[in-house]
Amino acid sequence: MNGKWLYVVLVFSILNCLKNSESEKKNSKILRDAFHNGQLSFVQTILQEIKEERELTEEESLFYFKTLFYSGKWKEFFSLWTQINTKTPEIVLLYFKAVLISKQPVLVSTEDEKKLLDLLPISPEACLLYLKYQKKGTSSKQKKLFLAQGKLFQTHIDRLGIELGEMK
Repeated sequence: MNGKWLYVVLVFSILNCLKNSESEKKNSKILRDAFHNGQLSFVQTILQEIKEERELTEEESLFYFKTLFYSGKWKEFFSLWTQINTKTPEIVLLYFKAVLISKQPVLVSTEDEKKLLDLLPISPEACLLYLKYQKKGTSSKQKKLFLAQGKLFQTHIDRLGIELGEMK
């Protein structure tokens, strides 16, 4: 008899977990849709409430980070930057944009600067942000390197256009 009750409890537990998972997926879709529709204050409010109850998921943290950026809430934005464990290229670019436009005194660590430097070979935007962030006179070697990277990016774009043209 105890085995049957254990089985029933196990089945109900699994069903409850599935229901919670479906609910989380629905909530995630609502947040994603609201964010993409520009309802930043709504998304931010919801995420703040979730944050009080539990730790945000990676996707929720990304949305919260973006809402702070687009709302110009720099103090909270930079505070959250230090709490984020996984810093994706998108987040790194947003961080350096915020450093440049916020007019807040921000001390950028060498580790954070290295994250931007790692993006230079693959992102023209990272190149521009790095140049603006440095503000110092760039050496002719650096200028040549960035110009060469620009040509490389253009070559990749041209090849992609050719490939897509052939696929039609």
